[in-house]
Amino acid sequence: MGGGGNIGEESDNPVEINVTAMVDVIFCLCIFFMCSFHFKQLEGKIDTWLPKDRGVFNGQPEKVILEEIRVFMKWNPADGRTIRKVGNRGEVNSDEDLMNIIIQMTNDYKKAGKSEFPVLIDATPDVPWQDVIHVMDLCKKEKLERIEFAAPFEMMQKGGGAKN
Repeated sequence: MGGGGNIGEESDNPVEINVTAMVDVIFCLCIFFMCSFHFKQLEGKIDTWLPKDRGVFNGQPEKVILEEIRVFMKWNPADGRTIRKVGNRGEVNSDEDLMNIIIQMTNDYKKAGKSEFPVLIDATPDVPWQDVIHVMDLCKKEKLERIEFAAPFEMMQKGGGAKN
């Protein structure tokens, strides 16, 4: 590749060009550009077109239906009694009021077409067990069979492991 022509012939081009070095430079440039090229990332990007005549809502939502009926129970040492709350409602003093709220929420779930929902009892560790069992018995009387217990707050902070 280095020379031109046959032996004994005169060459039209008196200067010989070393093509090998030029090919090496071109390969080096190709490798450089391939390594420095950045591909456009399409992952995580979705082009969407939302309707303009719907979706803007300025009022309050009708009724938010959660996936559970949560009964909060906390011990009040000043009064020596358990404070009970259902969801984000205020304190419930009587068993009748407690069950009326739970039954109302149960009926709301059934109207929304949800048949599987738990009654979740979320009691702090200092609540006496007899109060927790009493709420369970009230739910059983109303034929609410799916009763679950919330994990204690301390366990959730430790990552769900058992206490040492």
